[in-house]
Amino acid sequence: MMPDRPAADEIRKRIHIRHRVIWLILIMAVLIVAERAHSLFSERQAEIDRATSQLKAIAQIVALTEKEAISSATAVTQALSMQAQSLLSDPESCGDLLKRIASEMIGVQGGMITDAAGVVRCASVRALLGIDLSDRPYMREARTAQRAVLSDFLVARSTGRPTFAVTEAQRDASGEPIAFAGIALDLQWISRLAAQVGAQAGAVVTVLDSTGIVLARHPATSGTVGAPYRNPETLAHLQSQDEGTLEGRGLDGSMRMFAFLRIPGTGLRVLVSRDKDAVVGAIDRRILATMASLLVAIALFMALALAAAHRLIVAPLNRLAADVLSVGRGEATAIGEVGVEEIHPVLEAYTEMSARLQERAAELRNINGRLAAIASTDGLTGLANRRTFDVQFSEDWVRCADTGRPLALIMADVDNFKLFNDSMGHPAGDEVLREVARMVAAAVAGPGRLVARYGGEEFIVLLPDTDAASAIEYAETARRLVVALDIPHPKVPMGRLTASFGVAATLPRSGEPPDSVLAAADAALYEAKRLGRNRVVGGRVAQPVDGIA
Repeated sequence: MMPDRPAADEIRKRIHIRHRVIWLILIMAVLIVAERAHSLFSERQAEIDRATSQLKAIAQIVALTEKEAISSATAVTQALSMQAQSLLSDPESCGDLLKRIASEMIGVQGGMITDAAGVVRCASVRALLGIDLSDRPYMREARTAQRAVLSDFLVARSTGRPTFAVTEAQRDASGEPIAFAGIALDLQWISRLAAQVGAQAGAVVTVLDSTGIVLARHPATSGTVGAPYRNPETLAHLQSQDEGTLEGRGLDGSMRMFAFLRIPGTGLRVLVSRDKDAVVGAIDRRILATMASLLVAIALFMALALAAAHRLIVAPLNRLAADVLSVGRGEATAIGEVGVEEIHPVLEAYTEMSARLQERAAELRNINGRLAAIASTDGLTGLANRRTFDVQFSEDWVRCADTGRPLALIMADVDNFKLFNDSMGHPAGDEVLREVARMVAAAVAGPGRLVARYGGEEFIVLLPDTDAASAIEYAETARRLVVALDIPHPKVPMGRLTASFGVAATLPRSGEPPDSVLAAADAALYEAKRLGRNRVVGGRVAQPVDGIA
């Protein structure tokens, strides 16, 4: 039996409208999901880019620090090699000199001078005397090389300790070796340098020799130092290039992000990595949760929209059709108001409003992010600014007062900075401030510690849970690192840029203002300036300057 024609037409119209509603919902859903996915994936990529930049920066800092240590050892080795034969004429004085070098020079494990055959005749450790080193690869290379030679990883025959060495030959007029001088570097000190840079960022820092043997690693793991790096694919990649980044499996099997850099002038390489899940794991989980929520919301919205479409569109059209039929039959004189014409403008207004709100929200997020960065960071040095320090100082003061823990401050000031600016120019002065800031931050690197630019050429370090002795030690390390920058300063007697440090520590008490320890640190800094600069003063006790570190 054929259905009544008006009823069949009504069914076709109803199906057609519902299809339009479904397509409209799907188009809106795709746009919303695409916008949200784009935003989340852009945020994810930004996190990866930030982490990659941070790893590169850590690798550069470690490489620079290690290069400075190797350069210092190379300079001492070259000086010893120039007088090696004459030193061998007085073995006792020669031994005393090498002992002083080993005890006073940071990062040096020991030293030795051999005769032309490679037999040790003078050493900082008596157990080395008489040992034949001629079979060592670095000694064979030093015999033919016209420069200082840096060895790969080796184990000292006298002490059994791991090390690596810088060696250079003294030659006669014909160019034949007549003696050799060598300096052994302390791998534990190399590891501490890596730890100071990588600890705060949560990165794994590894230093490898030219053959892929691990010289130092932070965090330290048993059996790592002295062993070959256990990931051949990563090792082959970094040995094929001087610097770069990559992603791959770590030694524990997890996916990691790597940045690597060859230390200039050597075969050593610095490898820095972070667990990729620690970088993007949280946002990946947020992406999955957001997409699932959006799909559920779309399904629910579609069901509600279909029900609403029947009530708000199909039913008014049915009434319109009934009114038309009534007018056609003469049962009515006018068609009732159904309001169908309002549907299209409402949808347009909603779409435009949604787009504008999303744009405004994105603009506000960007503005808030920039304002937060500007408000908390010093634009020149990248350190925290004075406002950030004041807030953190107040919080740490209250916490230390509640827990009964000490709190220390270090105030640092670049010596004769105005003279430097006047003679070298403000761009050079800005670069000096950035370098000094980097050295101070490296000296005190650790969780809970804050380094801030206090104003002009002044810096301040906040050290909660730290006593005066430890704070003075940190300040002394920072002072030495600043001197080690070896920045020329022609307007001062020393000829190089230095900095002075004032240290103060106290046990905070509840209700007591923190200004006292700040004033004490400032007074100690003033005393360091008065006593001649380039020194650390804690309270009334000045730390004597012990030369170039």
